[in-house]
Amino acid sequence: MLADLYTKEILHMRWTHFRQGHDMLSSLIQDTSLKIRRPNPPEDMTENMTKFIIQYKDNDPSCRWAKCMGLKGDLYSDKYTLDYPPEVKSFTSDGPCQFGPTKKFGVLYFLDLRKWTENRIVLWRVNLRSDSPEIKAVKVSNTQTMEQQCNSGVRPHIPWNKLYPQIESHCIKVYEGTFEDIFTPTIE
Repeated sequence: MLADLYTKEILHMRWTHFRQGHDMLSSLIQDTSLKIRRPNPPEDMTENMTKFIIQYKDNDPSCRWAKCMGLKGDLYSDKYTLDYPPEVKSFTSDGPCQFGPTKKFGVLYFLDLRKWTENRIVLWRVNLRSDSPEIKAVKVSNTQTMEQQCNSGVRPHIPWNKLYPQIESHCIKVYEGTFEDIFTPTIE
């Protein structure tokens, strides 16, 4: 396996540039009333924010960014097999997260960035695998479950506020805080 070269310094740089771009675009929109959509944070940022939170707040120093290591998926961890790696879903609004119909994961992490502009970040760990009965039974519409949509080749879409109540007993809030505090180890 290759080394994970995505450092804290790289994430700080990416975060700073993303914030600056967001602020510039917000000013432009305010000044001109142009209907320009603000972009979501890129996956390298959200996956690595999650990685560092897992390392520093969830007691898993083995967590690495899979793409840097030449692996499939979002993250790597010694706690999970290569066939069922950690999966990251991030969201900046109440819109739906989507799932690949054949995607396998050993654990889900939801990075809640709805208040990122206020420097508030929340990370949830969902202790369920992609093949768990609880995930398969999640109602993604009035008539279909996650399993039914996946079996028909559809990418299930569900917002966090509809998913969380269905799997709440498997959810653990790993972190709630600022971007800067991601890198401060939790003292136990």
